[in-house]
Amino acid sequence: MSNFFEQELRKLFGDGKIIHDPAFVGRACVGGLDAGRQVRAEFVTMGHADHYEALRVTLLDNDLGVVDKLTLRLEDVWGKKAIPNNPYLKSGVTPHIWVNDNKTDWYAYHPTPADYQMLQQATSDYLSAFRERTPEHDTRGGPKLVYICAPLLEDVEQNITFAKETAREVFLSGDIPVCPHLMFTPFVDLRDSVQNQAARVMGLRLMETCQQVNVYGPVLTPEMQAETQRAHDLGIPVIFDQKRLEKTRPRPKRGRAR
Repeated sequence: MSNFFEQELRKLFGDGKIIHDPAFVGRACVGGLDAGRQVRAEFVTMGHADHYEALRVTLLDNDLGVVDKLTLRLEDVWGKKAIPNNPYLKSGVTPHIWVNDNKTDWYAYHPTPADYQMLQQATSDYLSAFRERTPEHDTRGGPKLVYICAPLLEDVEQNITFAKETAREVFLSGDIPVCPHLMFTPFVDLRDSVQNQAARVMGLRLMETCQQVNVYGPVLTPEMQAETQRAHDLGIPVIFDQKRLEKTRPRPKRGRAR
């Protein structure tokens, strides 16, 4: 059974968009940032025992250990919160988690979805400064590694045929197609959720080595949205296929997929 701190950390990082492949251990969330680096997030006190009024984010390197850390005071992110109809808290409260008599909860004020989103954004902005960037132009010259982002699950047979066509287009253009659909489907059982998820994670790792992401198809599936968002986070140019995705326009680097 998860503790209160884990429940709150899951609300912030459980979707894996900010901290990749998050694991929740005790009162901390630990996961990946990029190759060779991890992130640890945890609620901490600021000198007042049992009052957890800040989120501490620590950047870890496999070789160097702690690289950097940031302590985000909840009051700095959310401001002081008014508690209407409470005569004892007329001046409001500083948001914090309170541990009292072995019971843990938010003291007086409970964060709203907008509050959690603000804290997520503050964390993401901080970590963005440390994410590895892929050069927009391959300085080595020669063909680029181009990752093919396309639909797969709705109609697997048809979508694999479509992936072959797009890979051939990339090949004939002089670049190197990197197509997870063609790499994994011969031996991955897509009906097995564990194997399917493993293939998706491996596909994202492949994308990190590429100099460009090409998006194909009439719609953006949730899997494709995750891939384009990861590409934007890494600074990899994302090119949309205007022949098939007429209503989509190229987005600025680091924009969200819509």
